[in-house]
Amino acid sequence: MAIATPLDDEDWLSLLDLSAIADPDDKYLECEYFLSVAANEANRECFRWQISAFFNAAYSYFETSALSAYFSFTDPETGEPVEDAQALDVLRKYVKIFRNEKKPNFVKTAGFNPITERLYELRKANTHHVPMSIMAAGPSLPEDFHFGNMIGKGTPVLAFCRDAMALIRAVQQELDA
Repeated sequence: MAIATPLDDEDWLSLLDLSAIADPDDKYLECEYFLSVAANEANRECFRWQISAFFNAAYSYFETSALSAYFSFTDPETGEPVEDAQALDVLRKYVKIFRNEKKPNFVKTAGFNPITERLYELRKANTHHVPMSIMAAGPSLPEDFHFGNMIGKGTPVLAFCRDAMALIRAVQQELDA
C-alpha cells in the first residue's frame, strides 16, 4: 500500500480548475437570468417553474451575500475571518441575518423589508408546502399571470418579481460601492 504524501503547492495548483469557480456576482446574474426567461414564458407551468427558480436564486443571493460578508477578509496575523461590517450593514437594511455561534459557518437570513418579507414568504410556501398558485388573470401572458387562485384577488407576478429584482440591483450597487 502506497503512503499518501501531501501535495506541494505546485501540485495542488495544477489540480485547480479556475474556470469552475463561479464569479462572485453569480447569484445576482442567476436572478437576472430566471426573471428574463420568465418574462418571455406564456406557458403557466413553465412560468411557475421559472418564478420558483427566480425565488430560489433571490433567496440564495441574500444568503450567500451574508455568508460572504462574514468571511470576506482574513486577519493576516491569525488567518481568522474578519467580518465586512459595511456589507453587513447594507444587507441588514433588507434582510435579518442570523449567525449560529456554535457553527460560525452557518448563516441564515429572513425578510426584513416588505419586498424581502414577501419574497421569503412566497419562496418558503412554494419550497416547503405546496407549489405556488398562478392564475391567468387576462389574455396578455405572461404579464397577466397573478399569484393566487381567487379571481380578482391575485397579485401580478412579474410586477412583484421586477420589484424584487430592482431591490437586489440596489443592494448589489450598495455592496459594490
